[in-house]
Amino acid sequence: MRGSFEMAAESRTESLAGIREFILSSTEGSALDRRERFRLMMAVDEAATNIIMYSGSVGIKIECRIYRDRAVVLLRDRGVAFNPLEAPAPEVDRPLEEREVGGLGIFFVRNLTDGAEYRREGDENLLTLTVRHRGGGA
Repeated sequence: MRGSFEMAAESRTESLAGIREFILSSTEGSALDRRERFRLMMAVDEAATNIIMYSGSVGIKIECRIYRDRAVVLLRDRGVAFNPLEAPAPEVDRPLEEREVGGLGIFFVRNLTDGAEYRREGDENLLTLTVRHRGGGA
């Protein structure tokens, strides 16, 4: 591993800007290119937004681990047990007015990352997101 960075944030929408900055600064100088770093930042932003809006947690702990070819982010909260990856995929092919409300955040998380895993450990939700360096890019 090349580095590990941690932060704690309150479960408030005002914390999202700091979380985004944390991800970008933690991945600066890593193998991830600009697009890969942006994908990771957006996925973490969506996941953190879900935690803030729905978990009932008072805080989020975030760890960003930098490896030679990837970045792995662990989001930890003590909210109600909820596996966001089990949420049904939104019907993005249907017209907007015919769709159910919600589900797009997790859809984005799934599509922006190269891996997403959830587990419940004791009284904590743990969501792990991975973005790999794909070798080209900007």
